[in-house]
Amino acid sequence: MSARRRTPGRVTIVDVAHEAGVSVTTVSRVLRDHAEVHSETRATVRAAVDRLGYRPSLIARALVSGQTHLLVLLVSDVTNPFYPQLAKSIEHEAAKAGYMVVICNTEDRVQETRRSLMWLLHQGVDGVIHASSGRDEAVVLSLLGDPRRVVFTNRPPKSQSVSYVVSDNAGGATALTRHLLAKGHRKIGFIGGPSYARNATERLYAFTQAIREVPEAQAFVAGGKFSTTCGEQAVTEWLQSGCDLSAIIAINDSVALGAMGALMSLGYDIPGDIALAGFDGTDFAASPVMRLTTVDQHVDEMGRRAVKLLLKQLSDPGPFVPLSEVLPCRLLLRGSTEGGALTSSAKNGPYPLKRPLSAGAGSERV
Repeated sequence: MSARRRTPGRVTIVDVAHEAGVSVTTVSRVLRDHAEVHSETRATVRAAVDRLGYRPSLIARALVSGQTHLLVLLVSDVTNPFYPQLAKSIEHEAAKAGYMVVICNTEDRVQETRRSLMWLLHQGVDGVIHASSGRDEAVVLSLLGDPRRVVFTNRPPKSQSVSYVVSDNAGGATALTRHLLAKGHRKIGFIGGPSYARNATERLYAFTQAIREVPEAQAFVAGGKFSTTCGEQAVTEWLQSGCDLSAIIAINDSVALGAMGALMSLGYDIPGDIALAGFDGTDFAASPVMRLTTVDQHVDEMGRRAVKLLLKQLSDPGPFVPLSEVLPCRLLLRGSTEGGALTSSAKNGPYPLKRPLSAGAGSERV
């Protein structure tokens, strides 16, 4: 080993080379897991790295390669169980290619997206996976400049010049609504999402179209956000107004959780009094406590495919051609709807409330 005395401060790749008795090029190859390095030399360099506590400089690597190997994942609400599951699959797939992922919680605020993305782009982020509401689409595209640096997922973008990986929102909502109709439900509530989110509007439109296939069926729609609170509020307002629903579809599993909590706190049996279903196919919906019927949009696969598509775009120097993938959905039928089928001759009339409810606005009847 070299007797060279290291200058106090940050350990550099030159220090590691002297410590291991090899060239800087050899150290660089070891750090990049280059195949053309002898196993003994590789072990010597790794030992020197550990002794000195060397940490590669992200900026230095970026200057050499032109890439930081950093990706950004934009989400609307990190407390929504859908997003941690999506983020986990994205991080795992990115790690396979040597990339790290920074998660930004925008809370559907365009200004927050702008602030976070401008700072991260200044650090040299390579690409973005956009999974938030879509209100910030124009800002993201403007800041990135190059459409190959972004892939949209969860919700299809408005722009036709960018790539995306989403699930078949309309197909999933249609299948779920038809299933409830086939079980004899004729008064079905739909707790929707914000009108600016395309996945919400697609699911709502498919629901209303499926309802119209059965002349005697009635739909009741409550607007809202993608939150448990909106699920609680919608159920409370429906019951307050006397809606004699036999089934409820929530825009996602998180909203369904809020609806379930409201129904249970008021003493309603699920599905004996009111059947309940969600949309997402999140892991927590399958728990023995929830047993929630839901539409599986293959969250894990969606995340993996989004990463693969983005990395393919980043590495392709040729003309950019946007690609799109729409994953087919499937029904996951569980106890929240399958515990006992209602028929058209089942209970009619408002169900008795177990405790007084505060006044609230009624729902829109479709």
